[in-house]
Amino acid sequence: MTATVPRTGTWGESSTRDLLASLDLPFVTSVRVTHNDEAVETALRLGGTVVLKAVSDEVVHKTDAGLVELKLSTSDAVRGAYERLDQKISELGLSDAGIVVQEMAPPGTDLFVGWNRDATFGPILIVGLGGVTVELFRDVARHPAPVTAEHAARMLDSLVSSRLLQGFRGAPAVDTAQFCGLVERVSRLAVEAPEIAELDLNPVRILPDGRCLVLDASAVVLPVQESTPAATGPDLTALFRPRSIAVVGASRAPDRPGGKVIRALQRNGFGGPLYPVNPAGGEIEGLPVVRSIDEIVDTPDLVCIALPASASIAAVRECVARGVRAVMVFASGFGEVGAEGAALDAELRDAVAGSGTLLCGPNTIGIVSAHHKMAATFSQAIDKFPDTPAGVCLVAQSGAVAGSLVSREISDGYSIGDWVTVGNQTDLDVADYISYLAGLDTTRSIAVFLEGVSDGSAFRRALHTARDAGIPVIVFKTGVTAAGQRAVASHSGALAGSQDAYRAVLEEAGAIQVEEMSQLLEVASTLADYPTPRGRRAAVITTSGGAGSATADLLVLNDLDTAEFTEGTARALAGLLPKFASVANPLDITAEGAFTPGLFTEVIDVVAVDPHVDAICIVLTSITGNDAVRVANEIAAAKSRSDVPILVTWLVARPLAEAGMTTLASSGIRVFTEPARMAAALRHLTKGTSRV
Repeated sequence: MTATVPRTGTWGESSTRDLLASLDLPFVTSVRVTHNDEAVETALRLGGTVVLKAVSDEVVHKTDAGLVELKLSTSDAVRGAYERLDQKISELGLSDAGIVVQEMAPPGTDLFVGWNRDATFGPILIVGLGGVTVELFRDVARHPAPVTAEHAARMLDSLVSSRLLQGFRGAPAVDTAQFCGLVERVSRLAVEAPEIAELDLNPVRILPDGRCLVLDASAVVLPVQESTPAATGPDLTALFRPRSIAVVGASRAPDRPGGKVIRALQRNGFGGPLYPVNPAGGEIEGLPVVRSIDEIVDTPDLVCIALPASASIAAVRECVARGVRAVMVFASGFGEVGAEGAALDAELRDAVAGSGTLLCGPNTIGIVSAHHKMAATFSQAIDKFPDTPAGVCLVAQSGAVAGSLVSREISDGYSIGDWVTVGNQTDLDVADYISYLAGLDTTRSIAVFLEGVSDGSAFRRALHTARDAGIPVIVFKTGVTAAGQRAVASHSGALAGSQDAYRAVLEEAGAIQVEEMSQLLEVASTLADYPTPRGRRAAVITTSGGAGSATADLLVLNDLDTAEFTEGTARALAGLLPKFASVANPLDITAEGAFTPGLFTEVIDVVAVDPHVDAICIVLTSITGNDAVRVANEIAAAKSRSDVPILVTWLVARPLAEAGMTTLASSGIRVFTEPARMAAALRHLTKGTSRV
């Protein structure tokens, strides 16, 4: 279609109709006229009531400019409208304007369909209520183009105003089948015609019999930017599972990055050959120092470079010449610091371009793999907390944030299997890491701390790779406001696409976007460690009536259901609990019950086999010390016999019940500090399950 587009810029209604002629869309009949007598003749020929419009590529919002005359049913009305529009054209100085006569569309329901070509992700299709309501209420649904008619129907169902289409207060339901078919055709054009940056068909009127009439249209046409062919993700084994590692810039000083990396690798038990590289020679941490990469007999799989920015480039070139499979550059001072750093970044990119050497960084704190006992990092986050293998992976565009989140997770008794901070992504980017990790048999979920991506297509492919492999991806996205986008640009130079586009892309790929940074690894851990529940019905077991009712509220607010116990369950609970205890859900076992040894196990055993219960949420309050350990062991014992997910919130200060919380963590039970976060995690765990 590109060859048929004569110019770029904004296109008004008449030009856009011509542009879309190949789609044969159901536009309302429109006839261009050149004088008032012709307008009258045309109106008579069309019959009934008509509309006159002045159409121009210089004015898109015709109504705002007074260029639309409605409900014209007599010759005098048509003639007067034509003269007023002709005068308005002269007043506005519109050089390309013309006047059209159109049929006055019969009453119906107005919808909107269009797209915006996002700078990162390409065309994002948009549907919603039409007319001025789309701008007033912004009740729209978005999805990356193309879409099917079936998906267009689901987009309409997701609107807040969808009840108006389904028959509200006795009104007949709107037949949207033809509209959804129109959406499918339009969405294909969004992919096939990259020169159309924006398109609005607004309104599209749905008549009572389901037929559609497109009443107005506009478009923005821009030059087409060349795109590079899609490539498959690289094999990152040399980065995450290297057989041997060299550290260039290794140091005897424990506070230097080159010293920290050597010590982290040794402390975490890396089992392969480890080569400290330093021109001074000697010995570091009991290892003989080689003076250069060329002195190493067997080429290492991975070289970690702990040198200043400019020196790092020379070291990378040496690695490329030697045939090293992967390098990691820790230094900052590249593209994130301005023009001078950008020039160094270009040199670094050139150093690995066309070679078989992978580059992680620069400006990274490294990669840690508990599965491989490798901590190629200078981060202090794991100095005191040994990591153990787990199914959760982390890909982060902030090293400081990643280290902080990981340290908290490990200190609370959980683990991260593989994690990487991507740095400036001069070579490998976040999509490459997601694709690789999704292919590992050790991966159960991938958490992503995301500032922005420069290659939207690659990012979408990576999300689809994870989805197709059954690996959930959980994303915390920064830069969702103008202030946040400025901070992202200054921090890493990443391109922050519009938040609406990110949401649409993540949802389309089945990824989960969390709103709190602390939820990122919580949700990733929950999805990695728990089976998918049968349904969305949860039982609440608590030691506080107030906490129980609050948790029930939170479950409902998270689109979950509170389970109704069967009569058999109620009778069994009544035989276990104090006589004054209620046996309804939420279930308060009372303070007396909480301090009765063995009761937690018995209660959970009863609730877990109730056919109406798909998950159990336990809320503990001030249970501390030895009682905390006892209760934790009782919950863990019940969990070992149940296939129902059991999540726990413990509200007391962690130091007072730390041993109990650690016991639960080691038993594979997630402990939350707040019921709201537990409810949110359960909502994500039940994603895709239906109500029973």
